[in-house]
Amino acid sequence: MVDARQFGAWVSEEAQSLFHESANAPIPPTEIADLRKFYDIYNQGLLGKALDRYAVTIVEREIAGVRVHDVTPAGGAKTGSTLLCLHGGGFMWGDGAGALLEAVPVAAVAGMRVIAVDYRMAPEHVFPAAVDDVLAVYAALLSEQNAASIGIFGCSAGAMLTSEAIARIASEELPMAGAAALLHGAGLEFGGDSGLVAQILDPKLAAQGGALPNMEDFPYFTGADAADPLVLPGHHPDCLALFPPTMLVTAMRDFAASAVSVMHRRLLAAGVGAQLVMFDGLWHAHHMDVSLPESRETYDILAQFFLQHLSEVPAQS
Repeated sequence: MVDARQFGAWVSEEAQSLFHESANAPIPPTEIADLRKFYDIYNQGLLGKALDRYAVTIVEREIAGVRVHDVTPAGGAKTGSTLLCLHGGGFMWGDGAGALLEAVPVAAVAGMRVIAVDYRMAPEHVFPAAVDDVLAVYAALLSEQNAASIGIFGCSAGAMLTSEAIARIASEELPMAGAAALLHGAGLEFGGDSGLVAQILDPKLAAQGGALPNMEDFPYFTGADAADPLVLPGHHPDCLALFPPTMLVTAMRDFAASAVSVMHRRLLAAGVGAQLVMFDGLWHAHHMDVSLPESRETYDILAQFFLQHLSEVPAQS
């Protein structure tokens, strides 16, 4: 048995301490209402850390009938580019504070406007409801700016949703977004060796019985066809060939690492300019806590990626 307390020299002391604390973290409830309340309280705490570190302005409003959080850096955006941020949470929770956890740091570090989309969630709404919401916001943005100045990113379920949104944009022959980023998830089901590794090395996962999420376990995919490229585009080379430049981020103890690494290889095989960043010793969605140096490094990487790949569009006065 591998001792999960062991870390290499590349893992910060802050990350090591947080990892050990996670072994004693409360086990999430099972009822959906309680689960959403549980994660909202948790995400509110993480969002407080982000807002203490990053100065932004947040406006809650609707775009094309979809609730969003419009986040801009304090003092205004430096370019006219816009990012769509798609939160994680198994397609069942993560709206509100959870939708802002990545949007706030990325907006501040990249100097860009970030729109966090509160898409419809399961079990009340199933596929393709979330994709419909993202496409509605994306189409509204296209009436204001060039597609090459729009980026899309998300974590975990948000990464799966990002892949589905890109596939849908391609299928509807809309102008393609300028870049995308997939963090701790991809356009593939979870599986592979990383699931086994996480069961050994992640104490939080072990405390919850070691169960790994499978596509069939997501209420959101009720009735969806796994063979449909709009559901899991990572299995369809012709669809992947239409993807924009894509950044993929994962970690050695992330149960999604296998899916992310396979997605990276398949994007490369399809001729897409894809980049993979793997953090040693870290876990699923490690970057949500901005107190970790590795989290801040993740946001620097994302900011540089989008600044490099989105077209230079002057900010509107």
